[in-house]
Amino acid sequence: MLAVNLTSSFTGVVLPVSLLSVGVSAGLGVPGVTLLLFLNLL
Repeated sequence: MLAVNLTSSFTGVVLPVSLLSVGVSAGLGVPGVTLLLFLNLL
């Protein structure tokens, strides 16, 4: 999640940091961040 937010100036993709998003990324790891990115596109 940190890598996605650090590259946001190049990609334009930003994941908001909230308790839910941190929990999903900590619990599921890379698949969780991928899920958050997919849900952000919807």
